[in-house]
Amino acid sequence: MNIVGAFACSHAALLITRADQAPEAQRRAIYDAFAAMGREIVASRPDAIVIVGTDHGRIYPLSALPQYTIGVSAIARGIGDAGLPVKEVPIHQRLAQELLLGCLDGGVDLAYSEAMTIDHSFMAPLLLSMPELQIPIIPVVQNCNAPPLPLLRRSHAVGQALGEAIRRGPAGRVVVIGTGGLSHWVGSPAFQNFMTEPAGTRLERQKEYPLTLTDTGHVNEDFDRTFIDLICRGQARQFLGEWDTDRLRAAAGNGGQEIRNWLLVAGAVQDRPARLLAYEPVKQWLTGTAIVQFQHTLN
Repeated sequence: MNIVGAFACSHAALLITRADQAPEAQRRAIYDAFAAMGREIVASRPDAIVIVGTDHGRIYPLSALPQYTIGVSAIARGIGDAGLPVKEVPIHQRLAQELLLGCLDGGVDLAYSEAMTIDHSFMAPLLLSMPELQIPIIPVVQNCNAPPLPLLRRSHAVGQALGEAIRRGPAGRVVVIGTGGLSHWVGSPAFQNFMTEPAGTRLERQKEYPLTLTDTGHVNEDFDRTFIDLICRGQARQFLGEWDTDRLRAAAGNGGQEIRNWLLVAGAVQDRPARLLAYEPVKQWLTGTAIVQFQHTLN
């Protein structure tokens, strides 16, 4: 398979459900960038889109939470969470099966689903860029939500293995997208602290800490721009050498942990440079919101 395009972008459902609450200039910049991403993807004529998102506890609860999962069913069902519609998206099953085997051969023991369901981390970027959902996907879920999380360097290494599996795979053309971030703080401070408690102590107490969203939220623009600059210069490894999970949480919030999906894609495309399509610190969306496009002809 050839990687004929690669992107990383934010995925907050609020981009859609609170579209009219953002300042018009910010909304237009982000929506135009997603539309441009969609046009680039369609123009590259991919057979499938390998899209790396996360889950926010609605599909993989604390009772059974894999770190990495690939969908190998014929359909991925968007569950309609966070105010988005329920949708079904076709999966390119043959290529998904090949990537599962390729990652296993490359030392990454992916979990897999034969009844794949996905949340807004997949659906929001797809609906914003290609609302007709006309291109089959290969969904990969990385745990960015419930600690303990994969090490940042592990995210990048899994991306390297995924990229190798793609390049060793059968004939085909794929676009790779990583979704999440940038800086944002999800839920109350009590909820955020609860989610960092040790694995095995949270399941029976979840109802004590409901997830609530505010009308506006803090965004760390300095962090976002620093991270974007490193990604665009092809310097993801520098970030890996300087940051860990705790530092990331302090600077970019619990939602900022989703940049693991950006790091995974950077690994998959061999740390190629990228160009920024748009960045806006949209407090009404609670999220530093960005889209980048990696140098995209990779054989």
